[in-house]
Amino acid sequence: MKVIVNGRFLWQRATGVQNYANGILKSLIKSGAVIEVVMPPFKDNRWEFSVKPIGYSNGFIWEQFFLPMYIRKQTDALLLNLCNTAPLALKAKAVTIHDLAFEQELGNWFNKRFKQWYRFMIPRVCSSSKVIFTVSAFSKKELIKHYNIPAEKIVVAPPGLPDMTFDSSSLPKCDYVVVTGANNPRKNASWVINNIDVLEKKGLTLVLVGNNAKAFNNLSFAGNKNIIYLENVPSPSYFSLIKNAKALICPSVYEGFGIPILESLCLGTPVVASNIPVFKETFGDLPLYFDLNDLTTYRKAVEGIAEKKVTTADIEMLKSKYNYEKSTQLILETIEKLAKL
Repeated sequence: MKVIVNGRFLWQRATGVQNYANGILKSLIKSGAVIEVVMPPFKDNRWEFSVKPIGYSNGFIWEQFFLPMYIRKQTDALLLNLCNTAPLALKAKAVTIHDLAFEQELGNWFNKRFKQWYRFMIPRVCSSSKVIFTVSAFSKKELIKHYNIPAEKIVVAPPGLPDMTFDSSSLPKCDYVVVTGANNPRKNASWVINNIDVLEKKGLTLVLVGNNAKAFNNLSFAGNKNIIYLENVPSPSYFSLIKNAKALICPSVYEGFGIPILESLCLGTPVVASNIPVFKETFGDLPLYFDLNDLTTYRKAVEGIAEKKVTTADIEMLKSKYNYEKSTQLILETIEKLAKL
């Protein structure tokens, strides 16, 4: 079975979903698997691997019309979609669903149009796919609960660590903690901001890392000398920022995995995280947990930062458990089984 990768994500702004797709794609190429990467037409080839431009237009029109037209012309081909979306009318496909945040009623996380489209598309994409990959056992349970998908149709292929390079030239000159995804309401950065006094009493500055994603409500906050906002941070600066932080704080209301937690722990940086099921399932007792939006347990967790150590054994365990090579092998084995059916 010929594996064709939907490369629409290569031109998208890199968030956790696109970073996962890049990690899997690089590992697929490294494994020597025979794949073809297709994407909307482009003017310049900025990638270090072979990509094939097909069709016309880009975005929704390209994915829903020109991409399936191309796949149907191939002999015994399967389209591998790594970023939630996929052609609705194509059956020869596998899709990766990262989480079902758009199905939650916990907050105004998405604009109305985005939510309506995903609530229409995702269940239909899942129903018409030959197999569904997802990033955690928690997300698998969510897919089963919301869409009544048979468990055997869902395969958990978690993310791993990206290649890390470092640039320490612009680090804050103070003791600081980091909150990522500051513009995303479900990351709950506003709650940490509203309780900045907890960090101030410990002599800690809050560094917010975010972007201006249009799908989410923008986060606004009053100027404060103990809050630094960094926008669209390049990867080398980001990894140096995490590595030199006193802690990562992850107060999320809902997640499918928690890649920043994995990155932070593997860089030896302690993590303070909301006590939500996916974090407990994925990282066990390695983070310092607090009950969601509970000030008492949050203070206790922050107070524990100074004494919290991430050991070499902890790091090696995480790297062994969560890596793109292992997940890629699982994806390839699953596709091979499909080819034999």
